[in-house]
Amino acid sequence: MKQKDEPIVVNVAERRLVGRKAGHGVPTIVLEMGLGAAGSFYDEIARQLATFTRVVWYDRAGLGQSDPVPTPRTIQDLVFDLHALLHTADISGPYILAGHSLGGLTIRFYKKHYPEEVAALVLIDSAHEEQQQRQLAILPSSQANEPNALAQLRYAWEVSWCDPFSNEEHIDNLVNSELMRTCGTLGSTPLIVVSRGRSNRDPDNYPPGLVEQIEQIWYQMQCELAGLSSRSKHIIAEHSGHLINKDEPEALIKAFREIVMQVRQEMEI
Repeated sequence: MKQKDEPIVVNVAERRLVGRKAGHGVPTIVLEMGLGAAGSFYDEIARQLATFTRVVWYDRAGLGQSDPVPTPRTIQDLVFDLHALLHTADISGPYILAGHSLGGLTIRFYKKHYPEEVAALVLIDSAHEEQQQRQLAILPSSQANEPNALAQLRYAWEVSWCDPFSNEEHIDNLVNSELMRTCGTLGSTPLIVVSRGRSNRDPDNYPPGLVEQIEQIWYQMQCELAGLSSRSKHIIAEHSGHLINKDEPEALIKAFREIVMQVRQEMEI
């Protein structure tokens, strides 16, 4: 049965944050998007989740319908906004926090600072705090006649990644990595890690074997994320690239159903 969305509009530090909620029941799933993605990126998934529990998703500051904010920003700022949004809108926990890409860092940081509010986490092809240095370490030395795709990739990691004003939200990745190193593990918090099964890069545009190396490193980091909790499950979306909600949405819906049932059993609902 299709669920009707309800708007969420709150004032946070004299600016407007806009989101949506749908469905009923506990726990509440809260969706945190990847870099530059407004809440509408997850509309379809959210409405499917709303058929079996309540779900909340929103536009971060400066995206979609939410007001802009001074920049640069860090995950600390994003967590402040998300916490204010949920509490100002009187959306009670416990929460299952779900984060795609950059959103994975945000929800881990939220769990660190508001542990009593978080029942479980879902990391969706999540970023890792060491991804920049690990990716740079495997790139071959710069050559005058190297493939354009390789030159662009090197520039992205060496220059753009370090400059907050080069990304859509002016997010400071360097500060984020330092903040994440204070987070530690997730203990016994229920955790599902859903990782991509294929690359979005065409191997023909890179030196032989490089794309495979990149994916191996990404997979290793995903395994490390799964290792953050003693109660975790690692799912590979075999047919999906980074945008799992678009490529293999059924893998996400299945994972969410599983973790909602787990949390309900532990809450004796």
